[in-house]
Amino acid sequence: MDLLEEEIEPDIDDLELKKDVEGLISALRNDSYLIRRDAARSLKRVGDEQAVEALIAALKYETWEDDYTVLIAVRESAADALGIIGDKRAVNPLIQSLYEDSDEEVRWKAAAALGKIGDHSAVEPLIDALNDKSWGVRKNASNALGDIGDKRAFDRLNIALSDKDWHVRKYAAVALGKIGDDRAIAPLVNALSDEDSDVRWKSLMALGKIGEPAVEPLLNAFENEDWQMRGRAAEVLGKIGDERAIEPLVNALNKRDRTQNKYVRGRIIEALGRIGDERAVKPLIKALDDQYIYVRLKATEALDLIKSKGKGSWIVHFDNGEITFNYPNTWEVIETTDEKKIIKGGIANNAMLFSINRLDDAEDIEPEEFAKILKNVFLMQNSKILSEIPFKTRKMDAYVIVGENPHDVSITKIMIVAFKRKDLLFYLWFAGAPDYFELFDEDVDLIIESFQIKN
Repeated sequence: MDLLEEEIEPDIDDLELKKDVEGLISALRNDSYLIRRDAARSLKRVGDEQAVEALIAALKYETWEDDYTVLIAVRESAADALGIIGDKRAVNPLIQSLYEDSDEEVRWKAAAALGKIGDHSAVEPLIDALNDKSWGVRKNASNALGDIGDKRAFDRLNIALSDKDWHVRKYAAVALGKIGDDRAIAPLVNALSDEDSDVRWKSLMALGKIGEPAVEPLLNAFENEDWQMRGRAAEVLGKIGDERAIEPLVNALNKRDRTQNKYVRGRIIEALGRIGDERAVKPLIKALDDQYIYVRLKATEALDLIKSKGKGSWIVHFDNGEITFNYPNTWEVIETTDEKKIIKGGIANNAMLFSINRLDDAEDIEPEEFAKILKNVFLMQNSKILSEIPFKTRKMDAYVIVGENPHDVSITKIMIVAFKRKDLLFYLWFAGAPDYFELFDEDVDLIIESFQIKN
């Protein structure tokens, strides 16, 4: 007898492998509850609409089934499978399970399935399910209401934001974000103070889903003392892409007090890159020299993103291992093989020229001494010195000289900026008509302000 039973027992794995839906449906009606369970699980994975009627029958709850826990697994898998298949014939049977099934897992799987099917006739039953004694049912009902996106659920989801279980509060926030009703802004802002970090994060994300109407509350959240909240608020603001966030984000990036945290700085930089406003370019260039490599990489990515959007004048970052500087891509910059004049270039068909020159073994030469040599050269060429200023920047001594070299029909303006660090001295040389200096003054400032000797 045992051998005969073994011969006629269906091979569920083989039926699933062959996608034999008819064979699995037959197995779903087998006298063995264990075979029914395994068949229901396989039909869930196969997901074929031919099985809908059989799965509906398997989902139906009878009170006598309470004595057979294995049948709970059958009903659970049937609910799962019906949600995956998405056939609207399953809506009313799933609603019936949501109201009547004694097992909470079957009820919450029925709620999840109704959300996947997305039929609006399930909205009121799902709202009722927010009163279920099981937090799992309330959680999945919240999520399902968000998936359906019907505004009738707003009032009850608003109440669910105060549910005693954090799972429910979390998915109520998610649902309100998916529905996208502006009325949810105030309760979601209140939920930013929830004791659970997941609820706070999902509330932020929900505000981001609502979009532009939520920008001001998100900017307030960005001022929060919690660094994680600030970082996540910046991330959401970046996803919304509203230009109202530019100034607060840039100011925070420049402050370096509470935003010293590299995670927060990285999120601010990502947001600025997503928004893509040219006002962010200079702060992002400055961030290329941040002490944290994570922040520097994020700044590079953000600048690349802004470039891809065609916003602002694009900036190129030069780094040869010894010096770094930034320059607009409108400039021609060529690295030479000359040991002294290592960079040459210019802009506007060389109407304005530029070079970087290197002096080795300059340990005993101060920038002021080098400036005196340059001034003598200026005077020998009958040039006029207009200004000279010593300064210190980023652990470098520096000196800038500006002069003019008159010609018969024109005047050439010359600017030389010398930088010294340890035994290395570099000087940047710019020359062109005064009008070009005025035209390209921001470009010249960018090159000078970003220049760095690395050793």
